Amino acid sequence: MSQEKKQLEKNRKRVEKWLMSNQRFINITGIEKEISAPKGLVQKFIKYDKKINDKWINPLHGVIKVISSFSLR
Repeated sequence: MSQEKKQLEKNRKRVEKWLMSNQRFINITGIEKEISAPKGLVQKFIKYDKKINDKWINPLHGVIKVISSFSLR
């Protein structure tokens, strides 16, 4: 397995776990708009356990890192 694939799988696990544990606190539509993802991408994952396409994992990971950083800049 290539390094990129491993990183993608690692990011996928982080993203999925974070979305499931923080779903009550986040604006799903806002996150989707931030990365220009199709409407319902995150909601379908949370509600119907639909797998998120690989191309959206890294953008979602980036947004989650920004949300989670909690810096006061």
